Amino acid sequence: MTPRPGLLAPLVLLACACAGDGVPPRGSGADYPASQTVGSVTIAAACVSAATAKQIFGEDLDKHGYLVFEVAFFPLNGTQLDVSTGDFRLRQGSDPTTVRAATPHAVAVAVYPEKSPKPTTPGNVAIYRSETIGYESGGAGRGGVYTASGVGVGVGRDPSAPPPPPPNGGTASLEQKLEDQSLPEGKTPRPVAGYVFFPKPSKDKRGVYSLMYFGKAGQGNLKLSPPSHK
Repeated sequence: MTPRPGLLAPLVLLACACAGDGVPPRGSGADYPASQTVGSVTIAAACVSAATAKQIFGEDLDKHGYLVFEVAFFPLNGTQLDVSTGDFRLRQGSDPTTVRAATPHAVAVAVYPEKSPKPTTPGNVAIYRSETIGYESGGAGRGGVYTASGVGVGVGRDPSAPPPPPPNGGTASLEQKLEDQSLPEGKTPRPVAGYVFFPKPSKDKRGVYSLMYFGKAGQGNLKLSPPSHK
């Protein structure tokens, strides 16, 4: 039986959103150093060491001020999710600074600034004061609503700004590598995983990371210790 055109289009869009991006998710959220069930999804994450990130992408992203996290979504009972890196914020230790995820283009430009077109608008960096209200769970019945505020730095293109000129040289090559393995965005009923990039929120190399999620499924806060630099 040949599918009707009206039924085929949504299936094609779903395949395009999920195919060819990210990395294979691990077996379950329990296979990651940190995981939390938020509404109808389990979110899991792992810090990627500077050495491992360099092996994966061929560049020392840590030296240029960027951290890499492997993030995965596991929908429960076939629930369709709307995945977006824009739903994440990162904080480290007691530093109140909160940062947004960076786009692959922003990271590539930071690594190869001399080969990248100069921006015509100040759309690559956004500084804002964050006011966070969320829920943090703890052992032995500890936990509850937490609030925090601070100055955040968002690295990435301002949605209201014109699109940047096409990159070239080393920038284009690195950007493609980052894009290919980034966390897939869009709607999906299946587990997905990929890398998310953040500018360093603090100079404290030992403070625990708080990877915060504010999505349609709810709010979460994953605690992750920095990886060893050895």
